[in-house]
Amino acid sequence: MSFPNTILVTGASGFIGSHVTLQLLDAGYRVRGAARGAKVDLLKQRFGSDKNFEVIEITDVAAGDLTIALHGVDAIIHTASPLAGRQSTEDALNSIIEGTMNIIRQAHQAGVSKVVLTSSWATTIDPSLADTFAGVTTTEKNWGKTSREDLLTGNRDPLYVYCGAKLLAERSAWDFAAEHRELDLATINPPFVYGRPVEGLATGTGIMSLGTNALIYQLIAGEPGRPLPPQLPPFFCHVRDVARAHVLALKLPKLPDSADVQDKRFIVAGRGAILWPDAVKLLLEKRPQLKDRLPTLENAPPLPGPLAKVDTTRAAEVLGMKEYVGLEETLLETIDALLQVEKYWN
Repeated sequence: MSFPNTILVTGASGFIGSHVTLQLLDAGYRVRGAARGAKVDLLKQRFGSDKNFEVIEITDVAAGDLTIALHGVDAIIHTASPLAGRQSTEDALNSIIEGTMNIIRQAHQAGVSKVVLTSSWATTIDPSLADTFAGVTTTEKNWGKTSREDLLTGNRDPLYVYCGAKLLAERSAWDFAAEHRELDLATINPPFVYGRPVEGLATGTGIMSLGTNALIYQLIAGEPGRPLPPQLPPFFCHVRDVARAHVLALKLPKLPDSADVQDKRFIVAGRGAILWPDAVKLLLEKRPQLKDRLPTLENAPPLPGPLAKVDTTRAAEVLGMKEYVGLEETLLETIDALLQVEKYWN
């Protein structure tokens, strides 16, 4: 193979990480999947029959010694990241920022030069996400603004903290790459990621176990006749497309030192926007059996302002990602997967 052969995937049991693992194995790579606790056994059960898969436990990605995990590895895909609201602000900052930088620093020390990092489209706008409704066009050249002090002292909500921490983590990674041009860094920056989880890796019960699919679950969870949930950024990317972008980024040649160090920053997003009123109308048409579970469309508030535009030109030109799973397929697949998860809960 002309591309890296043995890949360390952090967060391999997670929503994105498990899809990355699946696609890497399908493409013929050897995968070392990292997880901790009970998720190690889940990975063994799901992927252990594949001779190209091995699992390793990393108990603390933010501060642990990764020497064994990195031994014999050709590249790293770092997907591990806590979800919004699961930790205190300080712990979230440590997990997201130091988790990223510990991986990158130790990879550099171990001579592993190729790293693909799961970031977020939210790093291109203000962590408040208000730019979503300001009519701006976002490209890989855009960055939001925040600081650790802002996140720690600003009495921010969990989503703001998460987006701000992802921003600071990605900024720190690119700063390191600028100082160490031998590091071949790429980032994948999707908006909210939806779709069906990899079978056999579902854990936990309740809405906090659903990851970003919990945002879609709001449409079918709650009292009949309730109002629509607050409209979050409606941009989306199907999890299979997000995973595909990571695998494609692995295959890119290293940039010359004369290039902009951030030329491997890629926004990936499906076409269109999942606006709650439109989503409810689609579900009424395509999943009429859910009628009594959907919020009312009466008094649906208007959008706060003109929608931003998400420019995916660079991913199309460099990664070749010109087609994405569509809005309808993404929404319906996610809803169907959530209904299956409910059966598991019961």
